[in-house]
Amino acid sequence: MHVSNRRVGLAVAVVAGLLAVLVACGGGSVGTNGTGSPVLVGLNVGTVSGLGSVIVDGTRHDDSAAKTEISRNGTDVEVGDVRLGHRVSLEFGTDAAGAQVLQRIELLPSVSGRVSERTADTIGVLGQTVTVNSDPGHGPVTAFDSPLNSLADLQLGDAVDVHALTQRTGAGPTDVRLVATRITRRSALSGGVRVSGTVAALSAAGSGGARSFRLGALAVQLPSAAALLPQGIELLDGRAVTVFAAESAFDAATLSLGAGKVQVMSVGTAGSGGAASMLTRAGLVGAWTGTTFELDGVGLLVNADTQIVSAGQPLGDGAYVQATAVLNGSGRWLATRIARLTASTASAELRGTLDDWSAAARTFRLRDTVVTLASTAQIDLAACRASSLANGLYVEVQGLSTAQGLAASTVVCAPEPTGTKSRLERHGLVLTADATARKLTMRSQPGDPVLTVTWSDPLYLSEPLTVASLAALAGTSSEIEVEGTLSADGLQMAARKIKLRMPGP
Repeated sequence: MHVSNRRVGLAVAVVAGLLAVLVACGGGSVGTNGTGSPVLVGLNVGTVSGLGSVIVDGTRHDDSAAKTEISRNGTDVEVGDVRLGHRVSLEFGTDAAGAQVLQRIELLPSVSGRVSERTADTIGVLGQTVTVNSDPGHGPVTAFDSPLNSLADLQLGDAVDVHALTQRTGAGPTDVRLVATRITRRSALSGGVRVSGTVAALSAAGSGGARSFRLGALAVQLPSAAALLPQGIELLDGRAVTVFAAESAFDAATLSLGAGKVQVMSVGTAGSGGAASMLTRAGLVGAWTGTTFELDGVGLLVNADTQIVSAGQPLGDGAYVQATAVLNGSGRWLATRIARLTASTASAELRGTLDDWSAAARTFRLRDTVVTLASTAQIDLAACRASSLANGLYVEVQGLSTAQGLAASTVVCAPEPTGTKSRLERHGLVLTADATARKLTMRSQPGDPVLTVTWSDPLYLSEPLTVASLAALAGTSSEIEVEGTLSADGLQMAARKIKLRMPGP
């Protein structure tokens, strides 16, 4: 997995800041959950289906002002990198003119741990059964980070991040499966393990205040010393949580995990108060009764006023939908709208600078994604006055996600955008580098103008790069790729992401 510069902060401070954001935006709000303590609610959660502006479940969001972050241990926050198939939470604020602005993208892997079980078509990670999807009509197709191509490439003991849709398959606490949207093999589980799910079979406090509960087949032991966040929240059956723990706290033989921290990710149960809160979530329907169902670990109610947009197909278990819900007077999530997401609405889209074009293979790379031209792909190069595809062209690509990338149905060349909201890519050799000044110079080809690259927090450095090793590349034959905003004269770039360049798809 990727490594990044780290920014350390207290989880309580993070939660407090996010609460302030949600109050300001109107995309969510704050309830008290009956305890008098604020509870984070109303997060927009979905699957990334496009980049070049982030697209989540078919809806485009300007991400030029957004930080991308992930927490490995529930306390520290790392800079993250958004990829197709990532599950994310979007948090909004408002600008000076009162317009809604995307401020933060949080990466939400469903489980990060080691493969401890496997069958022909599933793997087990921290007691969670993970399967894959190859049919876009049934939700996002599972994407695999290189060098993985399928589940068969994973071995027992491999460390992985699994982004997934959670689906309930029965009434029992273990009747849950994860349908992966993206799987990444990591070199190590730095920061520990994490797993998300819905609390079931919560025990009463035992000796010393210790409790236990289940997340699917996983038995979670919650010692009294474990942190429960946000502060003041009550842990109840049916609540969606993320558990953070040391890697050594997992026992593969008994499928048990000793929790270090438990973060409540959504609220809303009977008797929790009547705050007017909003939730937007996309996932696979489970335990559908016509009046209730579960979506991505959250229980929702359905009534006669619920607007259902299902394209002539009845809703039921396994349907891929996006639901909007409000917290009713009894503290339950009531779905106000349920819309089935079809293969067309879940199609993938990429915008960026084309690289590693191979006419023979009909492939290129765009936004760290391998793009393959379908035999019927339509290519429009008129706006660029180009006669054929070539490295360096700015293109907009639409198509369907595959396990290894994107199968393009259309490729449209466009003039490279300008301004601070447009992220562009450049690659080349490092000429000079100063880690202290956070500055380097680079050139793509001999005779090309020198590009001066500067950076500040947050900067994403892709493994194995560090700031020190980046500076050591000056004068070597190793190329880097830089993503950031370009000055009007094209000679200055403010970097948001830097990685070693690996030619070829």
